[in-house]
Amino acid sequence: APGGGSVAALCGALGGALGAMVANLTIGKKGLEASWDPMREAAPKGQELKDWFLAAVDEDTAAFHRVMDAFRLPGKTPEETAAKERAVQEATKGAAEVPLAVLERSLEVLALAAATVRQGNPNSASDAGVAALCARACAEGAYLNVRINLRSLIAGAWVETTKKKAEELRKRAVEGAGAIMAEVEERIG
Repeated sequence: APGGGSVAALCGALGGALGAMVANLTIGKKGLEASWDPMREAAPKGQELKDWFLAAVDEDTAAFHRVMDAFRLPGKTPEETAAKERAVQEATKGAAEVPLAVLERSLEVLALAAATVRQGNPNSASDAGVAALCARACAEGAYLNVRINLRSLIAGAWVETTKKKAEELRKRAVEGAGAIMAEVEERIG
């Protein structure tokens, strides 16, 4: 640790930071006055996202350590074995919840990237595109980590609901990033 889930969160932080940068490079720029107010909202949102995702890097690492700690519990008696299995299941569920939250918030980074592509400084369109790519990497990485943790859980309603939610979020992220990249390509020629 940190592993793939933490790196996925780091990608989200990078995307948020880039969105904030593009917004700040727009505010005060002559000829872009119509974009100043929307970018004044976008810049702090990007910083908030960056901070949230940086905290998620550590949350994902901590969740992994809780799973490892659960596996280290004694299992010599039937009671210990049952308690260990419950602890492993609970910790693994937590290890799936962290990347699920990361996956969900990756869509906010995509929305920020879209806003900065459309209304940001046109000289920074490539940076907004990289923010979208970071958001997509964040989403895809988080999705993989949700899925691998779900695989270790006892099948049930929560597992199925979480799997479907993760699949839908991933689909939205991939489609959203593709649309943003098409806009970036159009803007940069």
